[in-house]
Amino acid sequence: MGCLRQFSRRKCISIQSLVETKLSRCLSLLDLTALGVGCTLGAGVYVIACEIARDVAGPATVISFLIAGIASVLSGLCYAEFGARVPKAGSAYVYSYVTVGELVAFIIGWNLVMEYMIGAAAIGRAWSAYFDSMVHDKVRSWTLENIGPIRIDGLGGYPDFLSVGIILILTIIQLFGVKKSTVFIFAVTCVNMVVIVFIIIMGITLARPEYWSDFMPYGPTGVLAGSATAFFAFVGFDVIATAGEEAKNPSKTIPLSILFALTICFLAYFGVSAAVTLIWPYDKLDYGAALPKAFEHRGANFAKYIIAAGALCGMTAAINGGLFPLPRLLYAMASDGLIFRCFACVSKRTEVPYIGTLFSGILAGILAMVFELQALVEMMSIGTLQAYTIVSTSVLILRYQPGTIGLVKSNEEDSELSPQSKDPVPEPTARSGTISRCTIWFLFFYFFCLSAFLINGLIPMYQCQAWAVILAVFLVIVFAAAIVVLCMQPKSLTPLPFQVPLVPGLPLCSMFINIYLMMELNPATWMRFAVWMAIGVYVLVASKRKKNI
Repeated sequence: MGCLRQFSRRKCISIQSLVETKLSRCLSLLDLTALGVGCTLGAGVYVIACEIARDVAGPATVISFLIAGIASVLSGLCYAEFGARVPKAGSAYVYSYVTVGELVAFIIGWNLVMEYMIGAAAIGRAWSAYFDSMVHDKVRSWTLENIGPIRIDGLGGYPDFLSVGIILILTIIQLFGVKKSTVFIFAVTCVNMVVIVFIIIMGITLARPEYWSDFMPYGPTGVLAGSATAFFAFVGFDVIATAGEEAKNPSKTIPLSILFALTICFLAYFGVSAAVTLIWPYDKLDYGAALPKAFEHRGANFAKYIIAAGALCGMTAAINGGLFPLPRLLYAMASDGLIFRCFACVSKRTEVPYIGTLFSGILAGILAMVFELQALVEMMSIGTLQAYTIVSTSVLILRYQPGTIGLVKSNEEDSELSPQSKDPVPEPTARSGTISRCTIWFLFFYFFCLSAFLINGLIPMYQCQAWAVILAVFLVIVFAAAIVVLCMQPKSLTPLPFQVPLVPGLPLCSMFINIYLMMELNPATWMRFAVWMAIGVYVLVASKRKKNI
């Protein structure tokens, strides 16, 4: 019971601890926005848009990205509220620690370690493959001839030293300080954005509207399936929240930069997917480098070199999207004593968690060199979706609890008007907070059941099979009852620097979308996730025992 009580304890954060930090507060709104755009708008814009158009949604890919963008904004708003309220390094890990408890926080942090590590390694491997294709596979051929292949199942076909090189270069840049690394990422992100604007303008110039005559060839089902894939193209904006302790005026800049980054990324994805389907038939798009080949088919041969430059810059920024937040996450977890304390060491000269930065770069480089990471890519998705879900749940829980956590907006007008109110609005109590917390957690697990029904029982319900119809009616009644109970509880009136609108509606929508996408992942991903979590629980228990000795 003592161990269980220890794992369920929540982190207490004082206002003083939110102001003071060992890290350097030097990132402006522009820096944070560029960081978010660079980490989100990576290889996806050059690959995912074409794949969805060719195989899933056709020209209606633009609608798929619109739906995915709206879904991402829901999660982004929840991150924005927490980022303004608790501007600490660690992002979702810290948010869940102050709201839910230590065990859930460790689970989120452990999964984010996996997500960032595999993400940096996978994109490093993709960067190497893209660069190698530009020089007609000379790097791969030289490695196989002079070093030899790797003949072990599950590993890459050859040691990819080029991917190690780009990862280590970015690691060294980060060691010079957060401001210098963000200036570099800002530069490559600007090149990426210029190339995307070029693609859109060229697409308008070469557009043939007849290619959109069959706008939705795969029907509404294809559009929804495409939106599920497109959703993962927006993953990466949470790196802004991870930089909470390095942001200037984080209560204002974090929410604004998250919204700006998501808006810019949506416009880029929308524009590129529209351009590629207007200049070449969706069903004739090539496999591999479809975007530059589409322009090549239309006679714009020079465009493929410009697109290649943009792709490499975009992937460089995306690699940074894994390498930048990971040391800060390790720093936050080490500061709380959940992993080795050495990861909390910060350089006095550069104000960077240097041990965590070196560890992240070296390990990501080894993974990129040795592994073919296609089988692990979905594990990044499950970690991200889990973090998004817990952040949305935490925002909802805190809105119905008495008291407040983190920074509060000073609003003299509200304090002057509230005593004059004839009908004072009820504040949350300990009892109402407990009821709302239990209801929210019930809805959390309910969404797993609902998602399972939508995936497996929707067609039987349309076929009027009795069990499916009865179950659907039962699920609707249960959901309606839970919503009524939740809406009857008073919400906190504490003015926050940024608030998610339409509570409880928007956080509940975000929870459901993320849980549904998690349930869509294949069973093998859940098996690998279970193994990773078993390792994590062992590490947590071992670290606790070592701490108590």
